[in-house]
Amino acid sequence: MAQVLAVPGEVRHGFSFNCSFNHDFGRITGIAATAKGNVLLCDFDKKNLILVDPLGNYLKNINVDSEPYDVAITGENVGYITQPFTRSVLQIDPDRMIIVLKTSINDLGATVMCSTAFSTSLCFLCFNLEGQSYVYHAVNNAISFPNLSGHWSIGPHIIKCHAVDEGTCFSCHIGHNYITESKMTGHIFMRRQQNISIATIDTPTDICSDDNGHIYVSGQGSNNIHRLTQEGKVIDIPLHSQHGIKQPVAVCFNQNYTKLYIVNEWGKSVFIFEVYR
Repeated sequence: MAQVLAVPGEVRHGFSFNCSFNHDFGRITGIAATAKGNVLLCDFDKKNLILVDPLGNYLKNINVDSEPYDVAITGENVGYITQPFTRSVLQIDPDRMIIVLKTSINDLGATVMCSTAFSTSLCFLCFNLEGQSYVYHAVNNAISFPNLSGHWSIGPHIIKCHAVDEGTCFSCHIGHNYITESKMTGHIFMRRQQNISIATIDTPTDICSDDNGHIYVSGQGSNNIHRLTQEGKVIDIPLHSQHGIKQPVAVCFNQNYTKLYIVNEWGKSVFIFEVYR
């Protein structure tokens, strides 16, 4: 597939396939890299968390009490696991594989869906409430939900979100082929949103970003990975079906941006690509 360059001369990373792995997964729905370079996976169908080394070799797994959907790990190496069916969030030491805290939402109409983290201690948790999705700031490892409706709204029925900074969040929506960029400008109720529709993306499932500030979107129905500017313009399609991409559902970089991990085949395997500059 030809590249679709919106910004000629934009500095871009290249990718070289390293390997793939599969440890008899049920269905992987979330992936994140730890500070030590290991990778934590959420196996939704088997209700467990799996830790592998940077090349996908199995290290450890732990069973959890409900289906884990998404995972985010902060720069301080604190992990957050969302469990939508029980409206709960687990806080975990990812390299030791120890769960240190579980917090639940009391509102029966709300569901915690996904999470996104920063290089600091900050993590955003996204929850759905009465058809709308909101972002909650978990600061300094604290999780509580005192007033759900008072948080930052990022649109309807979010399935995955990714924050590039404390005021900008990209999200994928149930039943839509667009992604949404949401910005908060100084006050939680002063915000703007734009829907970004891209003809060559079908069923966007996850979003991540690299150290150049570029946005990567996995297209489960289009079997590709798009690279965008933070303004939502397509730079190119660096990975697609000719690279073995098939029904990708989750993506992440390791914390020093030398490897890209893609959960492939609707959660049945993981591809590892080396990043070169």
